[in-house]
Amino acid sequence: MAPSHELRLRINGHIREELAREGRLQGPAAEVERLVSKGYTQAEQALADNYAKGDVVAFYRSYKRIGVGKGDERRVVCVDGKRGAVLLDDGKGGSVAWRPAQVGGRSGGTEVYRSEGIELRAGDRVRWTRNDAGLGVVNSRTAEVLGVTNGRVAFRLEDGRRLDLRPGDPQLRHLDHAWASTVHAFQGRTVDNVIAAIEARHPHLTTQKSFYVEISRARDRAELVTDDAAELRAQLQAITGERIAALEGIGEMPREAAGQPVAAGRTHGKALEKDSERGAVGDRASPVAPTPEQEQGTRERSRDAGLDL
Repeated sequence: MAPSHELRLRINGHIREELAREGRLQGPAAEVERLVSKGYTQAEQALADNYAKGDVVAFYRSYKRIGVGKGDERRVVCVDGKRGAVLLDDGKGGSVAWRPAQVGGRSGGTEVYRSEGIELRAGDRVRWTRNDAGLGVVNSRTAEVLGVTNGRVAFRLEDGRRLDLRPGDPQLRHLDHAWASTVHAFQGRTVDNVIAAIEARHPHLTTQKSFYVEISRARDRAELVTDDAAELRAQLQAITGERIAALEGIGEMPREAAGQPVAAGRTHGKALEKDSERGAVGDRASPVAPTPEQEQGTRERSRDAGLDL
């Protein structure tokens, strides 16, 4: 497991090289085109300049104005930024002008992908990157490649079923090697053993939060691999990964010790000043003792808290 896509790709490539050297990847290979989401927001999808020749646009709704149906995928032929138009392959040898700011882009009815090649051989482990209810395929679930015959790829799914995909099948473009996974993609899942790879000096992804997610995916054993153990220890002690309020970020509101709320009187001063005049709890008043029911609730949550970093 890795915190970044870049590190995940490097790990996948290294593992496949070793498996091929050991003879555990066998038989003919299928070279297929896979689609990788560009991760655009709706605002970014609405801008024609964000598209490039060769990109693939998937439509999740029907738009008769440009002749696409729900589930259709169209490749970008060229972009006219001045007119705010994207020229798409119409699937019939022609093209159609699409203005994403007017049709689909702002409404969340599309997804933009870049394409790249991927090799599949018997023994490969893959994960799906899109749901397909008809095939019984679920996003982020894994499968094993059983073999390749004339471009046709046979898979064994997690539930033991066999799935054969022919060349040109849309689902064949929505998969990736799964020897390594990102932390984000694996949240909510648990396996027996985990090897967690963490870069000691990554400025954004090496945090207590990501570290906890990585090692807590394991039922029995978690092994940590890093490039600098001492530096990683210092980074994890300093960076929690928790979001902070805007006022905290600019130093206008101090962060209290962990588990201690900011004094209410400093946050809602005027309202509590009035309450304190009537005898309510003010900024300097002693805390109110919890009820037995509240103490019981606290103990219940503590037992379920899991690993305390």
